[in-house]
Formats: sequence, structure tokens, C-alpha cells
Amino acid sequence: MEKICDSYSTGALYDFVSRSENLEEYRNILESLADQKQNWTYIINDIMKERGLSASKMAELCGVSRQSVQKWLKGSVPKSRETYIKIGFAAHYNLKQMNYFLQRYGCVNKLYPKYLEDSVCIFVLSSDCIEHSYQACEKVINMIKNEIFDDVPRSEGKEYTTSALELDIRNLRSLQEMVSFVKEHAQMYKQKYYRLYRYIEDCIQKNLLPDEEDNVSLLASSQQWSSSLRQCVSEISQKKWYPQRNKIISLGIHLNLDVDQINEMLELAQMEKLCAKTPFENAIIYALENAKLEDQIHCDGTNDLCLYVRKILLSLEFEGVEFFLNELPEEE
Repeated sequence: MEKICDSYSTGALYDFVSRSENLEEYRNILESLADQKQNWTYIINDIMKERGLSASKMAELCGVSRQSVQKWLKGSVPKSRETYIKIGFAAHYNLKQMNYFLQRYGCVNKLYPKYLEDSVCIFVLSSDCIEHSYQACEKVINMIKNEIFDDVPRSEGKEYTTSALELDIRNLRSLQEMVSFVKEHAQMYKQKYYRLYRYIEDCIQKNLLPDEEDNVSLLASSQQWSSSLRQCVSEISQKKWYPQRNKIISLGIHLNLDVDQINEMLELAQMEKLCAKTPFENAIIYALENAKLEDQIHCDGTNDLCLYVRKILLSLEFEGVEFFLNELPEEE
């Protein structure tokens, strides 16, 4: 089969996936993504060699296991944008290098300043007063989140274009300036997700069983939601959730959504659509498109779609997707 990953755009590759008539035909498409693994093996080896990092040290910097790093070295591709950002920090990339790395090797969007976590990454990468590490970003993010939700005045703040916002963040000279900046523009950051919250809450309502008390709790129990998924939904109801890509995908599957609807959620979260050039999301697209053809998608509170997607992922024997499989219920 021709190497469609090189020959076609992401959209064309998506069409190939959606038209796959059986699992064997789809496996051939996955094999065509082999060049991505080869490119990834080269870049991750190069990063570690240039920085003098052992697998253990790389794992520590990226917050993953040593086994995960060893799999990267053999061609296993990271499954989340957050992991690519962690690797970029481990590589000591500057902002321009980080954005190129995310787009070229992660097939994901560059850092977006109107997304709180990304704006903190931009600040850290541009700052002379704070360590350039993902761990530093996490500390700043956790501190700022608390500040945002502690009785912040409902000031709209300055209206920003994306480029102007990025420039102002890059020009901040201290952590206190960053905290003050985020507090001043808290409504901008928070309101970015209000439409996403409403969308998810509407989808939850469509899946609830009628005439039952505490319907959300009942839905969570019937679909065997993980504790982290329950926490997400609780924070959404409080308008406090900061979206994570894999959690959005997981929520979409639990709420019996198709590819277009999950893409709509991702876009509302200021994220790129499901990417057919990354093996894991390629498999999600394949599973959802086939589930739709087999009439497995119904907003009725059942876990049929969860079980179907789990079955597909298990049959493909993907490495490193345990984190996602743990979110999906097992057949009783």
C-alpha cells in the first residue's frame, strides 16, 4: 500500500480511514503511518543525545515511566499534546522551536495564548526569572487557577487579538506580573470554555434516563465512569474545568457522540480536531465511523459505544493506551 501519510493531507487520510470496510483494511492504513514512527525515533534519540539524557532522566522530566521512554526510542509515538509539550521542555526548546515541534512532530496545534495552560507555557518559555521546565509550568498553573476562582471581580479586561495577547505575555517580567495579568483577564480565560461547558451539559441531559432522581450519578454508575471522569463533570457543573484533550475524547465516547460532535467539543476547547495522522486518534476515528455505520451511536445513556471502541482498541493491540482503556467500561 502506498505511504498515504506522506502522499495525502490529514483530511484525505481521514477519508481513507472513514471508508475502511473492515479491520484488515484499516490495519493496512496503520502500517502506512510507519514513517511517522521512524521520524519520531530519530527526533527523540536526537533530543536525548544532544541533552545528554538517560531514559530515566527523560522519564523524570516528562512525568512518564522509563518504559514509556524506551518505547519512544523504538518508535512508539506519544498519545497526547501535553506529552509533546513536556518533551519540548525537556529538549530546552525556545517558544519558536516548541511550536514547530508541536506542529511538525506532534501534528497538534502550537501554543495558544487564550488557553490558560498554553499562556503559562508561553510565559515560562519567554521568561528570564523562572526555570524553563514543565514542572515549573504546573506550579504556576495550579497557583493561577486558585487565583482565578477566588472572588475575582467580573472585569472584562482588555480586548485582545491572539498575536497581541501572546506579545503581552512574552513581555511579562516576573511571576507576580503573570499572576496579576491572569487575574485582570480572568473572565477572558474562563469564558473561553463556557460554550464547551454548555455543550457537554446538553449532551449529558440527552443521555439521562427520564424520571429518575440524581440522574447524572445514575448515568455515571451505569457507564462505570472513572473517578477522574466524575471529577471532570463535577467541575464542568461548577464552571471550573480546564479541558484536557483525552478527557474530552473520553467524555464524547461516554456521551455517545460521533466524530463531528467530538470535533465540535475540541474546537470549543480551542483545540484541533481529531488528527488522522496520529495513530491513536486515527484509531478513534475508525472506531467511531464504524460504530456509526453499525448503528451503535445513540444518545440513550447506554455504554454500547464505550464497549465498541474498547473492543476496537484492544483488537489493534496499541501500546501505551492503557490510560484511555481504563476510562472505558469492561463488558460484564
